[in-house]
Amino acid sequence: MKSGVEYTRRTFALSLLCGVLVVGTACPQGSGDSLDEIRGLHARNRFEESLEDLRALMDEDPTDPEVNYLFAKTLMQIGEPSLAIWPLRRVVNFPDYAFDAGMMLAWATIGSRTPQDAVDAVNFALAAEPDNVDALALRAHANFKAGHYADALTDVERALELDPGNLAILVPRVLVLLEFNRIDEAEAALDASNQLVESGEEQVLETTQARLCLTNAAFAFDNGDPKNAEVMFADCLDAYPIDPLVVLTVVDFYDAIEEQERATDLLRRTFEDTRSTDFGYALSRRARRLDNEERHDLPRSAIHQKLADGTHPGRFVPAL
Repeated sequence: MKSGVEYTRRTFALSLLCGVLVVGTACPQGSGDSLDEIRGLHARNRFEESLEDLRALMDEDPTDPEVNYLFAKTLMQIGEPSLAIWPLRRVVNFPDYAFDAGMMLAWATIGSRTPQDAVDAVNFALAAEPDNVDALALRAHANFKAGHYADALTDVERALELDPGNLAILVPRVLVLLEFNRIDEAEAALDASNQLVESGEEQVLETTQARLCLTNAAFAFDNGDPKNAEVMFADCLDAYPIDPLVVLTVVDFYDAIEEQERATDLLRRTFEDTRSTDFGYALSRRARRLDNEERHDLPRSAIHQKLADGTHPGRFVPAL
């Protein structure tokens, strides 16, 4: 949340920017009034109502940093993070927006096939605020997904030095410890996280609760208890039925236990209910992958083969 002084400073800087960068032209007439109305809607969490006005402002000047920022923020809030990527990339280099835009861009890209994009995005945020624990936790997530486990561990350890009880670091800490086979430490960290959430002493963001739910389920699966894990994943889905991370992680879990039709049905139902482009893209990619496997008669993955043999399938780490 920016202070009144910061907000005034940012507005003044943007007005100067308009005059300096667009020499010989004028800013769109009436855009200030529109932006005031949009800011008011956002202050009341009425993001979808601002979408039409923001699209009009984007048409007038697609380079305006505040318009791009507000447009991207709206898209993130209404569940369209993939559409927010380009406006965020336009604005992330502006100092006034570097932290917020970098964090949003990281969240928008962290579920993509190129998680390095999320690492690069959160680097903008950390350049602005090097000791921000939320940003370190997010980069730990991104590094983990990109397979940079040592870098993820470095981010976790730095965040713990700064604020050992910060809720944002709970899930990446457990996942990184598991990756380095520090099982006892991971279990202790997970227990401590669960107790902290259950105590209700601190307000826990829904995103953190969802990720902790998935981590508990994945831990059960990793400990050789797929039946209990299935129940726990179902509980996560009941609690967060349209959260992209929850839905896509449960889809991965169903694939891991060789219930591909169940996974596809879940993805299709969620897309039909939400019409979110994220689920639409995931469904399209899934259809192409399954068609390719069927046409080429590809061998089952190692995890599927171990399940068929009745042996422990190995670690299932949610793509958090």
